[in-house]
Amino acid sequence: MAGGVGSRFWPESRSKKPKQLLDVITPGVSLIQATVARTLLFADIADTLIVTNEAQREELERQLPDLPKTNIIAEPMGRNTAPCIALGARMIRERTGEETVMIVLPADHVIRNDHEFARLMKLASRLAHDTRALITVGIHPTRAETGFGYIQLDDEHLPSQKELPAFSEFELRDIFNVKRFAEKPDVDTARRFVESGDFLWNSGMFIWRVDAIEAALQQYTPEIMEQMDLLPHHSSSDFDGKLREVYSTVRGVSIDYGVMEPASAIGQKAKVFVLRAGALGWSDVGSWDEVYRLSEKDLENNVLIGSHVIARNSRGCLVISRNDQLILTYGMTDAIVINTGDAILISRRDQSQNIREVVDYLKRRQMTEFL
Repeated sequence: MAGGVGSRFWPESRSKKPKQLLDVITPGVSLIQATVARTLLFADIADTLIVTNEAQREELERQLPDLPKTNIIAEPMGRNTAPCIALGARMIRERTGEETVMIVLPADHVIRNDHEFARLMKLASRLAHDTRALITVGIHPTRAETGFGYIQLDDEHLPSQKELPAFSEFELRDIFNVKRFAEKPDVDTARRFVESGDFLWNSGMFIWRVDAIEAALQQYTPEIMEQMDLLPHHSSSDFDGKLREVYSTVRGVSIDYGVMEPASAIGQKAKVFVLRAGALGWSDVGSWDEVYRLSEKDLENNVLIGSHVIARNSRGCLVISRNDQLILTYGMTDAIVINTGDAILISRRDQSQNIREVVDYLKRRQMTEFL
């Protein structure tokens, strides 16, 4: 899934080159390039589909020259993750059949331990194929984070080898039934979640068979599937026009709210598992402050990126300059300074989650040249 706008990463993130197309963590390697490279540990490039939007297609093709161009599907407009996943499932069913295992990955996450990620995806794929369950990945929380959704483990009903005979005791340690999904909490609630020990961060990664997710979408969001059923085969000449027509009316809803939450509710027939991942080195890189957390720091705990960046009497700052302008901070603490040449952002680091409000403000002012 690569259609996001990354508004919290303004001014670097723009409509034609949002966060997933930027090298905000590893110089010279964008987040989506790293994501695709990671999948090659367990899948072929020809089996990788990217759902994005038309504004980003050209840059995606440039950054991923080995990916077949027909594997890039452009949504006419953003409609959240459930329609995106329904569209992707339809494309896969047309190509390889409904029993194919489908792995859904956000394009803009960082994972340090690629081999553990590949092991987890192979385990999840076997589980999805054998059980037709809906599977997600939960991350062991390291802090009371309010920017993530949470997943509560069902510690009272643990999967057993009698239920899953094809899986070893070692593998079963990572597999849990889901008790409930929880929306992004406030600080006090997040603290209670972490202290309880039975909540994981919701990573936004999903694994399931095509027939399983299509059945769940049909049960919980039938209006989305009704719209998708109007689409012709992807190779048809009128596909793009019909897709625009469908997307103009389809309901925008997240896969968590539309499918995963109701599917995991008590009394539902759908089987929902969460795999507990503790050693992935995972981050959703959701803000400039997270870039600061993940980056190497100098002796004053500053992250300075650019050929003409100087920090004097400053601590805990993230300063990035993409041109030859001299940027010098003095007497600043825990600040963000981002210089792109045509725009400069100056903010406190603890306000980085709110930078999307700047984008909304610029839209209202019709300052589209900066978007």
